[in-house]
Amino acid sequence: MEPEGSPSSASPHRVRRAWEDAYIWNVFQYYSRTYSFAAKLLPGSKRMPVATLYFYCRTIDNIADTASNGQARDAALRELATARRALDDTLAGRPPAAGLIWRRLAELHERYTLHTPPLYELIDGAEWDLRGIHIETEDDLIRYANLVAGSIGSMMLPFLIDERDDLPRLEAPARDLGIAMQITNILRDVGEDARALGRVYIPSATLARFGCRGADLASTTLPEGYPELIEYVMEMAEEYFVSGRSGIAALNRSVRPGIEAAARIYREILNEIRRRDYDNLNERAYTSRAKKVQLLLFDTYERRKRRLQGRSPARLTA
Repeated sequence: MEPEGSPSSASPHRVRRAWEDAYIWNVFQYYSRTYSFAAKLLPGSKRMPVATLYFYCRTIDNIADTASNGQARDAALRELATARRALDDTLAGRPPAAGLIWRRLAELHERYTLHTPPLYELIDGAEWDLRGIHIETEDDLIRYANLVAGSIGSMMLPFLIDERDDLPRLEAPARDLGIAMQITNILRDVGEDARALGRVYIPSATLARFGCRGADLASTTLPEGYPELIEYVMEMAEEYFVSGRSGIAALNRSVRPGIEAAARIYREILNEIRRRDYDNLNERAYTSRAKKVQLLLFDTYERRKRRLQGRSPARLTA
């Protein structure tokens, strides 16, 4: 007789469920080492909901990121329209039979009553990318970052707060933390985005202010004034990190360490760009595992920032 709980005695439903959980978590780890690392500090009951929402976000992002030409963009826009209809049906309790994400999202909605507007905003942000909407001003950048990442901070809140009534007052800092992380993403991927996707997210007005052009970002040579430009955009990100982190203390006590860890680790990417002498055209900065562990114990960001700035000519330009 097989012991209870052995693989051969488990029901097909439980086996399938375990396989799906493993798949969702593997997607989470593969695409985001930082978020999945920090998520391990969350209570066990919160990890799969967070990983599932990340799976949704990755599903939408992948549609936008695989479009490399006009024909592919048209197909991707049609796919996004299909995803929007699938989201409508899922939130109405009728998830499409095909697609693991919709079934799991329906379960989350039934259990937590998801905050639905940001789920749609993420699709709007993907459409922004596919339609090639130009980022001219810093306001444009913040608007875009809010769609693609502020929305994620907002959609996570139902898992992280004590009472549903807390959501309105915590939405602004949650969005600001997402915006900070998205600006950090943009700074990390400047060269890759320009060459592989033909996308420039640093506002053209800001580029011009420092004597740079969008075309310069596809080069392997840092243009004159580039370190100062990047330092300036970093300061933008840091302002949003400050306002975003201000809401962490109001979250459920059990989730604060995980969210604080994600904020510290992601912000440290800015210092890694500084350490590379602002060369984000040829290198993709990341926070090492050893540094992540250190940041769980000590927030050394400001001290390291001052040291790195002290060895560099880059300075914030008013």
